Amino acid sequence: MLSHYHTAVDPGGENNSHASMLRMVGFNKRTLEIGCASGHVSEQLKAQGCRVVGVEVDATVAEAAMPWLERLVVGDVESDQLWGQFEGEEFDAIIFGDVLEHLRDPLKALRDSLKHLSPSGVVVVSVPNIAHVDVKVALLRGSFPYAETGLLDRTHIHFITKESLLDLLREAGLVAVELQRVTVPIFSTELGVQRGDLSDEVLEALLEDRESLTYQFVVKAVHDDGGRALEELSQDMVTLTDQLVDLNKRHEILNHEHAVLEAQHEWDEREIARLRRQTDSIKRLLPGPLRRRLAKRFES
Repeated sequence: MLSHYHTAVDPGGENNSHASMLRMVGFNKRTLEIGCASGHVSEQLKAQGCRVVGVEVDATVAEAAMPWLERLVVGDVESDQLWGQFEGEEFDAIIFGDVLEHLRDPLKALRDSLKHLSPSGVVVVSVPNIAHVDVKVALLRGSFPYAETGLLDRTHIHFITKESLLDLLREAGLVAVELQRVTVPIFSTELGVQRGDLSDEVLEALLEDRESLTYQFVVKAVHDDGGRALEELSQDMVTLTDQLVDLNKRHEILNHEHAVLEAQHEWDEREIARLRRQTDSIKRLLPGPLRRRLAKRFES
């Protein structure tokens, strides 16, 4: 049986959390995939030469992932009993793909996993962004529409923003070294909000938030070695990605303004041509002396 989270995965896809996670893990890594579900990511990891150990709480769903796994561990990632099954094992990469928001204590789960991360290993995390503008619009109209999947999945226990995610990683003993955003335009999520739900002024204010269109964050993190250089590298990385988002937003605004000006210019050209045709028509109806007098006035 396939999980209701199962989806086709395009490893080369743009603006896609699965593609970002696969790229962050890389090739030929021994990988622990927390919440492997029915194996849609596991399959692609194996295609990248990775040896995948999957953890999944639902044994029925996980059966479909078996062809791609080196081993399957069925159990609750928040259980000490589960982690006891990894005694002495280390992994090059550990994936929490849209998992942390479902846990009662995501910090403990992260810390437990790090006991099995090699010194040079990476943790790859994807989480939905509760600060997407569509969520805010829904709240403004007085609703919080839970669903089976998406931003307001009814099984979400924690709601996460960029800052709270980075804080969570920091408290676990990790440092973010790469941050990617998956974006979805306003009024385009599963929440069903519409343009008529808010005024122009409110819309403009909401869109000022840098993360207003971010649907998911995907982060690659490494052990915090306590070194100042690594911390500064992480801070620089976050700052640069923020600046990139700001520049892209500014570019989109400028492109829109340019398109508006071009449209206005085309309209002006058509209007000038129309007025000239009307003027010429009127001139032809005027008596000769008056027409010549007007022509001289225009020439001067």
